[in-house]
Amino acid sequence: MPAIKDKITLEKLLQRMYWIEAEMEQLGTWEARIEMMDDNIAALEVLSHDSDMHGDIVKNWLIKGNITVPDAAPPGLPKRIFDFEGMSSNEMFEKIMKYEILAKNAYTDMKNTNPDIIKELFPDEDDQIKFLQDMGQLIKDEEKHANICKDRVAGFAKIML
Repeated sequence: MPAIKDKITLEKLLQRMYWIEAEMEQLGTWEARIEMMDDNIAALEVLSHDSDMHGDIVKNWLIKGNITVPDAAPPGLPKRIFDFEGMSSNEMFEKIMKYEILAKNAYTDMKNTNPDIIKELFPDEDDQIKFLQDMGQLIKDEEKHANICKDRVAGFAKIML
């Protein structure tokens, strides 16, 4: 059964994911960077760089689908999601990990959209194929990001034991 069954839901999810990738995650990684002054900076660089690329990919699909690219937080999203003040690196990664999992699930839903909706939004057959490929790649990347975070959180759990 398709996860997304109507065009409006897909459009709104694309807009939300664009905002999360382009604005919220970028601000979050910068905030974490301010608080973190250790070897976890390299992991944050990966998350930040990939988030930039993901924002560009989603923006491309918004444009192709003739969907407004949001210039403010779309309905249903808070203005700010991360507040890392006073947190340890591991606590920050635990918080970031939740959003990486959320993103993976959102891209999975988009990949599992009713094919008729994808055809309606992207009439060109090559665009339909590329959309599904891009969603597949975004899923893999978000899985990688969740694992990067999980490794840091697991390291913290081992130290606590």
